[in-house]
Amino acid sequence: MSGPPTLRLFLDRSTNGDDFVKGMKGLCPDTVSIGEKYGVKAAEDVQDTVWLAEAAREERICVGADKKILSGSRPLEIAAVLKHRVRYLVYANNNLRTADQIRLFSTLLPDIRELSGTPGPWAYTMAQHGLVLVPREELEQRLIRAAQRMGVHPG
Repeated sequence: MSGPPTLRLFLDRSTNGDDFVKGMKGLCPDTVSIGEKYGVKAAEDVQDTVWLAEAAREERICVGADKKILSGSRPLEIAAVLKHRVRYLVYANNNLRTADQIRLFSTLLPDIRELSGTPGPWAYTMAQHGLVLVPREELEQRLIRAAQRMGVHPG
């Protein structure tokens, strides 16, 4: 019996710093940062919906520190997560130092590896006490509420 699939990560703009990328590659060699994929300068202009779709197509788990991407204030991103079946890990506290982010990820790595075979869409926050699921239904509700606020039909 084999273990979970190889962990393939995609680091978004909020986790694109050189030290973080290097630390994550030490934990998970099959890690690509947004800066590596698109070029550091060009990555600043790549829409979230684009890299989310491409990371999902490449069967990568996205890692970020910007919780807003999963909030009701970012309906296009939530729609992309749901549509493209994105798998997303986000730090519960985006004020952690790089070393603390890497340490937390390392601590949660066994649980993250177990998730690697779970199809998306899914999102978890990474907190000191463990991984916390943001249920798909909650993401869908955030999308509906955002669409209602904007006076559009979610689709």
